[in-house]
Amino acid sequence: MDWNDWQSILRWRAVEEGDADGALLSEERRREATLRTCAGMTSDEVTTDPLGAREAAFLLRRSRWLEEEVIGCNGSLVRLMERLSTLSSRRFVTSSTWVAAAIAGYVLVGLGQQTEFNLLALPLVSLMLWNAAVMIWSLVMEWSPNQESPLLIWLAQRLSLAGLDRPSAETGEPLTGISVDQRFAMLAQGPAMERWQRRFRAHLHVAAALMALGGIVGLYARGWAHEYRAVWESTILSEEAAQHFLGALFRPASALLGVEIPLEQLPDMHRTGGLAKQPCPALPWLHLYAGSLLALVVLPRLALAGFTIWRAHARLARRMRRLGWQNYLLHTLRAAEGGHETVTVLVHGHHGTPAHQEVWARGVRERFGQMILPEFVVIPHGEEDEFTASWKPRQPHAALVFNLATTPETEVQRRLVMEINRTLQSTQHAAELLVLLDATSIGNRWSPEKWADRENLWVDMLSGLGVQILVAAQRGRS
Repeated sequence: MDWNDWQSILRWRAVEEGDADGALLSEERRREATLRTCAGMTSDEVTTDPLGAREAAFLLRRSRWLEEEVIGCNGSLVRLMERLSTLSSRRFVTSSTWVAAAIAGYVLVGLGQQTEFNLLALPLVSLMLWNAAVMIWSLVMEWSPNQESPLLIWLAQRLSLAGLDRPSAETGEPLTGISVDQRFAMLAQGPAMERWQRRFRAHLHVAAALMALGGIVGLYARGWAHEYRAVWESTILSEEAAQHFLGALFRPASALLGVEIPLEQLPDMHRTGGLAKQPCPALPWLHLYAGSLLALVVLPRLALAGFTIWRAHARLARRMRRLGWQNYLLHTLRAAEGGHETVTVLVHGHHGTPAHQEVWARGVRERFGQMILPEFVVIPHGEEDEFTASWKPRQPHAALVFNLATTPETEVQRRLVMEINRTLQSTQHAAELLVLLDATSIGNRWSPEKWADRENLWVDMLSGLGVQILVAAQRGRS
């Protein structure tokens, strides 16, 4: 999948996780999209995180179905989808940079003064050293785990179409009380920023290659209209050192083009006191300069650009598959599962109000499917042993509800869970017991720390029993 496919998937995920009440996208349309695109996949098959190939294909089919069947029927949803965008570059800026680089290369590569071609006066050596340093730095950056470059972020803010404001942490788990825009930013802006930086570096590699190509064109364009003679002069290099230096510099071009390096001419080409003994024809040296730019700048830069883009795709795919998809997939698939089967919900201690039962039913459906029909049965306090001795489960799935505010006891709650689970496992195939910790009576009266401490106490008390534990609270709990 490409970046546009991932963005489409993330937009719909943000809508569903940021619109829990279904104001933008109804539960019926969500279930319909799942049923039409799941291709037989069930929530029981979702066992891995990162995202698998089959799950990714399902999410792509589902997002495309939603775009085709739903988005055009809801004006507010259309406007929202248009607003959910990520960092992107202006094509005009990229193409203008490439044209400017080619022109700069043409202008900067001069052949020397009048009709003389000074081998060491051309900016070729500094250009090659600069390109070598940049290419080494680029390779280091490609394998670096941290892609957040302050300079590139600054450039992105000025060259991109979308802003970079996003939450400080990228996470796959939805937070309560956040908007669709915030959820999309949490999911998409981090990968989008890394993708932009990698692609920006690839564009710079292409610009450097075009600058070198512009220089090659400049060499031959100037040589077309003037007869240049090749000389060289230097305060630092002797004639022998110049032969070694230029021989090493032009060796790759000589091998690439099959042009001999006329090193034996260098002593006569040495200009001292403003005069050279015997300036030589410049054409072989023009070929060697052009070949060096091609072999040492153009081809490596284009190869690096291709490698950078490949790495961007590979890195993006890995990063996107690790955005905590398991819970989202389970919720999505279970919303269309169940087939109106009945699940017995055993409530410890009291019947509960209709509001309580709605919360319990939602918790059961989160686990066993939205089409499940809960059947509530009360286990009175003090009659736990009598109930477990007489209970005969009729379905493989059951839920047991406790009040989260209650302090759990080994001889009561743990023993009851153990006996219910044992009976269920012994009488039903593929049996599963869900323990719901009811937090509706707590509301917002408890601090998050107290809430977490009590939840951990329950988890510790029920550890080792092989049951799934889920906290059931009213919507709006933050």
